[in-house]
Amino acid sequence: MKRTKALFAAILLFASAAAGCAERSTSVSDSQVQGTSLKVGYLPSPGHLLYFVAQEEGLFKDEGLNTELVMFGENNSELAALESGKIDVGAFGSSELITFLADGHDITVFGGAMIAGHGLIVKPELVKGIPQEDWSLELLKGKNIGVEGVDSGHIVYRSAAKKLGLEDSIHFNVFADGADAYNSLKNDDIDAAVLYAPYRILAEDEGYVILSNSGKVSGFENHVCCRQASLTSSLEKDPDTYEAFLRALIRAYRFYMTEPDKTIKDVQKYVDVEEGSLKKDTYEYDSQIANPDPDITGMKNFYDALVDTGFVEEFDISQGLSAELYDKALKAVAAELPDDEVYKYLLEYHKERD
Repeated sequence: MKRTKALFAAILLFASAAAGCAERSTSVSDSQVQGTSLKVGYLPSPGHLLYFVAQEEGLFKDEGLNTELVMFGENNSELAALESGKIDVGAFGSSELITFLADGHDITVFGGAMIAGHGLIVKPELVKGIPQEDWSLELLKGKNIGVEGVDSGHIVYRSAAKKLGLEDSIHFNVFADGADAYNSLKNDDIDAAVLYAPYRILAEDEGYVILSNSGKVSGFENHVCCRQASLTSSLEKDPDTYEAFLRALIRAYRFYMTEPDKTIKDVQKYVDVEEGSLKKDTYEYDSQIANPDPDITGMKNFYDALVDTGFVEEFDISQGLSAELYDKALKAVAAELPDDEVYKYLLEYHKERD
């Protein structure tokens, strides 16, 4: 990943200059997708910002798509809506998707949304008087951690605890959704919680302490989180529409990397968090919080973690993962601006993670 990291650094270095380059004057929309309607499921998290940017900046429209964003509070109800036809596509947690696939749901992961974006939040008394360089999971021996279901951050920290031999001395208390995990910190018997953005920054603003961020945990650096998924039959029936959808998200990623202030304004329309805190949660805690790549390698790593921690039994996960449409979409968009640093980064990233 060294070359990829160098490219990412170059993006940040030249972001201001890149922002001045017009891109939307050209579009690779196919005439057959003009006017196609898509209902898109999302969670009110900055990790789903690719949707928010694509919607607010007209990038879905540029690709001939009429999109409606539909909000959900957690993954299970969103999956039910997908399977009942109430939405056409959505961003679902990576570990939840793996459990869905293990249970035989006929869905396919074909793109990316959120990466990393979780924090292990503790009550301040847990680290009082302890130098930050000494903070570790060891501090949570005999403690209770609030988590959401099989949320991605939960799996990261449960796997980390197992590697340290702490799986029997740290107690993971499962809550229904992210809001419940966040509110669990107010309980006297909960010492910490694993929270995704924006609950991570909301907890810090209330005086709780971020012990660590999930994207920096050894073995899970910039790990996959929410992935784009749809019914396999929908992707097979109408691949042009979903390729156009991915092209819009790829352009949204470029906007996110080059227009941080405008991006935050777009995100605020869907995530009710103060601007300064939202920017910190979106741009500072992780090297990036969104990426449109399906990251097949990252999904397989998470599959291994779920098997290792006993959440799923072994099965052929490759049947539910596909990078074909993303590969076509990325090459088409990158061809329009072959010297663009953002697209160079995405091409390199895809090469390494396919």
